[in-house]
Amino acid sequence: MTMILACAVLGAACGDDGAGGEGTGSSSGSGGSSTAAGSSTTASTLDPSTSSGPLTSSSSGSSDTSVADSTSGSTGAETETDTAGIDCDAIAPGPLAVEEVFEAGTIFNGTEDIAFDGQGNVAGKNGTEVRLVDPAGSIVDSWADGGPGYGLRFRGNGELLAAKFSLGQIRVVNDASTLLANAGGVNGLWPDFDDNVWFTNGSAVRRFNADGSVDDIVTGGSASSSNGIVLDTERGMLFFTNYGPGLIRSVVINPDGTPGAIAMVASIPGAALDGLNLDACGNLYSMDQGSARLRRIYLDEAGVAIGDPEVLVQQFPTNVANVVWGSGPGWDPLSLYAAGFPGGIYRVEIGVPGTPYPTP
Repeated sequence: MTMILACAVLGAACGDDGAGGEGTGSSSGSGGSSTAAGSSTTASTLDPSTSSGPLTSSSSGSSDTSVADSTSGSTGAETETDTAGIDCDAIAPGPLAVEEVFEAGTIFNGTEDIAFDGQGNVAGKNGTEVRLVDPAGSIVDSWADGGPGYGLRFRGNGELLAAKFSLGQIRVVNDASTLLANAGGVNGLWPDFDDNVWFTNGSAVRRFNADGSVDDIVTGGSASSSNGIVLDTERGMLFFTNYGPGLIRSVVINPDGTPGAIAMVASIPGAALDGLNLDACGNLYSMDQGSARLRRIYLDEAGVAIGDPEVLVQQFPTNVANVVWGSGPGWDPLSLYAAGFPGGIYRVEIGVPGTPYPTP
């Protein structure tokens, strides 16, 4: 099948039980054979003075995803500024302040992930339903959703997808249908602007194509305990985490959509790397679900890490698994919003927007 990649969507991934245990089972580290396949089939704490809910930044995000030259390592300073209107020198160095948006268990409870609809609302799981709420936490809509769910993402066509690990399915929450059965222990989701859905299932990285076919992207040892996932269309790469051994890997995505070389991007011993995201300057953000810690990995133009991962938030007030860039009125596009199983939502201002993603 021939595919032409367009822009990526936003997606952090997920997949734990909120207590530090990974739902995808035991990890095998970086050992074992791996395949890039093409077959179809800190000191940061809550600041009470700012805990008043999400804020709208006066700066607007850009849809351009040109990669700046991030050559200064973990200092937070860049040596070049993106020429498309995104000031990559504005990236704030860590440690960063944490603002509580929703207290754990009040608006959401049991949400491993959240999804912005771009219209001023955010979706998250609460018990046996998925809620869509506005910035004040008022319910705009809700849908039944029994059983645990990990990844949560909107497609551009309006479908709200949930990774149903225990069912082995990708479900469409807002019309109670199944997008993909037999998806394995599906965990992280990343829809793109072509209506393809890239996902992890703990043993493989795969792509559900807009025509209904499924392609294996990475299999074998490199895909063991695969979890977080984000597509970088500027570089032509897919990044994903290995939860158990604390690894981040990349795989080249060729212009026809087939996978190429797999590379190790970062190793963080002892970390349980869950959600993954990307800013518009080409840097990765990884959530360590085991310690509720947020890190940034500066990347060069080839997707190679520069220096050691930088700790941005040493520990969030409650367990968190994913980070998502704000989108829509009432939400700051220059901030990451962290979410985890207890239901707390937290804002961390970065200073630049994230990679674009589709919304309804």
